[in-house]
Amino acid sequence: MGKITDSKQDRSDLEQLRQKIDDLDDEILRLLNQRMLFVQEIAALKNKAGKDPLDLNREQAIFRRLAHENRGPLAWGALKKIFGEILAASRDIQAYLATNDQRPHSPDIS
Repeated sequence: MGKITDSKQDRSDLEQLRQKIDDLDDEILRLLNQRMLFVQEIAALKNKAGKDPLDLNREQAIFRRLAHENRGPLAWGALKKIFGEILAASRDIQAYLATNDQRPHSPDIS
């Protein structure tokens, strides 16, 4: 195993990489919220048509598409867990909107 160094350059590189990850996290959050806005629109259309919020065929199609598109290094099991949570959040929003005429509120975590 190689020697672990703690040089000024290593710390600078680490800080830069962490900043890149933070920037990506911010972008992922923005995209997730954008996705949920589309989910709200879909929920409104489903409610208007009297359709069930749960569409297992659609969820299975999403997983098939993601499995095909994934080139790694993210493992399929991790990808499935992540998108399973995203789809669960989408279902929660749709179910909430099916019984309420307003969007869910964000908790105050300050």
